[in-house]
Amino acid sequence: MSELLDRNIADYFGLHSLLDDADRVPSLLNGGLESVPSVWWGFCLGLTAAIDSYGVQRARSAGYDSGYTPGDLGFDPLGLYPLDRQAQKEMQLKEMKNGRLAMVAVLAFSLQEYSSNLGVIDETPFFFYPITETVEKFLQGVVN
Repeated sequence: MSELLDRNIADYFGLHSLLDDADRVPSLLNGGLESVPSVWWGFCLGLTAAIDSYGVQRARSAGYDSGYTPGDLGFDPLGLYPLDRQAQKEMQLKEMKNGRLAMVAVLAFSLQEYSSNLGVIDETPFFFYPITETVEKFLQGVVN
């Protein structure tokens, strides 16, 4: 999403876009991390520390035998977490598998951007644009 929205958001606020000329986001492989404002890094680090501190405090106050589950911060506004213990175990397993798959996908996109020198939205537009725009971009590439 950052590749799709960064330029528009930066233009709206009159800021410099963090995307490079090939529409790639700053990363360890692509470079550009030095252009991210240090205030943003501080905000991200502070927010992460606050969330982690809350989880540690919650785990300590729950006690060892309370049935506390790591990562359960008690935030479920839509009530999606099942009440049945077996269903909870299934959901936890699904969440772990989904998270691992997402990490592999992000790694694959990062390596793809690094090896092709193209942003992931330019390399695989069918994932990011409606089909009509994808066909139009493909036809423009064929004609040119």
